[in-house]
Amino acid sequence: MPETIFIAIDLETTGLDVASDRVVEIGAIAFDGGAELERFERLIRPDRPMRPTATAVNGLRDVDLAHAPRAAEVLPEFAAFLDRFPTAPLIAHNAAFDAGFLGMEAARAGIAIPGRLILDTLALARSALPDLRSHRLDLLIEHLSIRPRARHRAMGDAEVLMDLWPRLGGPAWAECDPVAYPIRDGSRAVLRPAGWERLDEAVESRWPIRMAYAGGSRGAAPRCVTPRRFAHRGGIAYLVALCHLDSVEKSFRLDRIRAYEVVDNPGETAWPACSSA
Repeated sequence: MPETIFIAIDLETTGLDVASDRVVEIGAIAFDGGAELERFERLIRPDRPMRPTATAVNGLRDVDLAHAPRAAEVLPEFAAFLDRFPTAPLIAHNAAFDAGFLGMEAARAGIAIPGRLILDTLALARSALPDLRSHRLDLLIEHLSIRPRARHRAMGDAEVLMDLWPRLGGPAWAECDPVAYPIRDGSRAVLRPAGWERLDEAVESRWPIRMAYAGGSRGAAPRCVTPRRFAHRGGIAYLVALCHLDSVEKSFRLDRIRAYEVVDNPGETAWPACSSA
C-alpha cells in the first residue's frame, strides 16, 4: 500500500555555506493525511556567530542560542524521533540543502548519518505549477491560500510543508519518480538525487539516452543526448548532457524528465529522429 505517513522537516542555519555554517534549529512534524502525529522542535548552539544575513531572515540571535544544547545532544533525539516512523519519507523544500546540513552535523558529531531520503517539495512545486513565476514558500503560500505561519523558523515552515504536500499532489508524486536526496556529509559533492541510478550509470559509461522532456523549444519530440554530469543551481537538480542534434552541451531539469531510456549498445540501436532541447 502507498505510504500515508510523511515527516515534514525544516532547518535554520547560521548561513548558507555547509562547510562552515551550522544548524541552529530543527523543526519536524510527522503527519498522516492532514492529521499531525508528533512534532520535534529544538534550538541548537552552533559554537559560531550567526551571520547577519541569516539573522535578518530567521530572527535568531547569538543570545537566543547561547544556552541551547549542542548538535551532538540534539541529533540522537532527532534520530529517535525519526525511528518512531521508520517507513515515513521525509519532505523538505530544497531538500539538497537540508540533507547536506543534517549529514554534515552528524559527521562533525561522530554520529551515524540516518539512512533516510528527503523528498524535495521544491522540485514537486516546479513540476506541479510550472507557470508560477517563483516556487519559494512565500509565493506558494500566497498562490495556494495556505494559512501563514511564523515564516523562516523551522517549525513554522514545517507546518507550511504539511499543508503544501497534499495540495501539490505529494503522496501520488512520492510513488512515482520523485526528486529526493539522501542525508549525507554535506562537504561532499551531490552526485545525483536518489532514484536516478540508471541515469548515473549512463553518465559514468557515456551511454546515450532517449528521453521525454517537458520543456525547451522543440515541444514533446524525444531528445537524444549523452549525459555528462549532474548539477545543482538555485535548488534545482539538472542533468548536463550533450545534445545529439546540434552537438551543444545543455542543461535539463530532472523534474521535467518524464521518461528516459538508456541505450547501452548505441551501435546496435536504430535511433529515431530526435529533437534538440
